[in-house]
Amino acid sequence: MSARAILTIVGAVPLALACLASAADRMGVPLGLLPARLAPGAAIQTAREAFVSADPMAARARAAAAVAASPMDAGASALLGAVALKAGNPVAAHEAFAVSARLGWRNPAAQLYWLGVGLEAQDYALAAERLDALLRTGQRSAAIDAAILQLEASPGGRSALAAHLLVASNWREAFTASTGALSGTALARRIAVLQRARAGGMPVDCKAVAATVRTLVDRGDRKAASDLWRAACAPLSETESRAGNFETVAAARQPTHGAQPVWVDDLTIVRMAAAPPAVRARDVEQTTRS
Repeated sequence: MSARAILTIVGAVPLALACLASAADRMGVPLGLLPARLAPGAAIQTAREAFVSADPMAARARAAAAVAASPMDAGASALLGAVALKAGNPVAAHEAFAVSARLGWRNPAAQLYWLGVGLEAQDYALAAERLDALLRTGQRSAAIDAAILQLEASPGGRSALAAHLLVASNWREAFTASTGALSGTALARRIAVLQRARAGGMPVDCKAVAATVRTLVDRGDRKAASDLWRAACAPLSETESRAGNFETVAAARQPTHGAQPVWVDDLTIVRMAAAPPAVRARDVEQTTRS
């Protein structure tokens, strides 16, 4: 196990910033508003500041002091692990993060570390499990987005991610929507994950998918829009045939709100997305009347 590889995957600063989360969450108030002697995360805060500085000796000393001050705080052990990881000591890092995990999985730094371990070892089940735990708590960062892309880069990773999507009700919609920001190979892999999850029984909000389809069409990526619609919302019996094209398969007829069509098939969605604003407004009015 390479400390440098894991640190490259999760990022030194994101790892440090995540270490304080458990103490802050438990207190329910900003740590800076509490006297130092009453703030269990104060020592962690001091150690974290040393960690992001260029003083590894001070960082290690302060991280050890944080563990001594708050031995049951997962964030303190996680920070000690982060310091060891940054210093190139993977054994000490592993031991510290193992302690953090035993104290509870709520600390994002521990989640990030084990996500990195899983990716480096190609243990996709572990990586997907830790990624799911992070996303369930609303955690999103550049490091997490990069980890998703790395997980999706292999068939095993896509399979493991799809399995968690089946039950990931609180992050599934955001994950699907993020498809609109991808392109090329990354986009194709994301669509493959969604298709696999749907084939396994994942419920799909086709109204939300239609919004992402419109984003892709607006961007000029008509083929990707078609692939996404077929993967997520075309009848399963048609996803492997030309009949599954989103220009010939009617969308799940779900109502939308505001200025969008009330009942609209996917061909109309594409036409309106690709049309100039004035034409789009006219088509919306005609569709809502029919």
